[in-house]
Amino acid sequence: MASNATFNKDMTRFPLGTTAAVDAESTELVFTRHYDAAPEAVWAMLTDPEKTQMWWAKVRGQARTGSSFDLKWLNVKDEGHGIETDWWNGRVTEAQEPRVLELSNSMHGRIRIELEAENGGTKLTFSNTVAVPGEVVLMSLAGWHFHLDHLCDALEGKSVDWQRWWDDFYPCWEQIHAQYQAR
Repeated sequence: MASNATFNKDMTRFPLGTTAAVDAESTELVFTRHYDAAPEAVWAMLTDPEKTQMWWAKVRGQARTGSSFDLKWLNVKDEGHGIETDWWNGRVTEAQEPRVLELSNSMHGRIRIELEAENGGTKLTFSNTVAVPGEVVLMSLAGWHFHLDHLCDALEGKSVDWQRWWDDFYPCWEQIHAQYQAR
């Protein structure tokens, strides 16, 4: 069984994401991260369903332009009832392995991830354009912040124990969410 004990729970190790209004209804969330892994390794974490479950979500579909690419979140609170989230349908609008993955998703709008070799690792630029109320923007910022932190750990071979996510990580999520609210 996986354990979250070895995961980094310091959510300040990476800078906060930023926001920009796209139009009257949409906001773009942007994160820039550097990972000590080659773009091909990061690409695999973004697209291989066995690897996406280590840090993000279940994925069904293929990372090819025009293909379906559906997501099912794994960090849901299960109070012993076997709760699962629904699949959120999506489509790959652009895939250039291992540089660009852009998705359109029924729940999360447009997600674009750009990878660039940098300093022996990978610079990742993540953007998510959503049409949601302001309080949901802040929750989304904290959520993506967390998933991108989990990606760093997954690149080291660690896999989140999703059954224990709420106990192990929700307090940390609350702290990073408070930082986004304060800004």
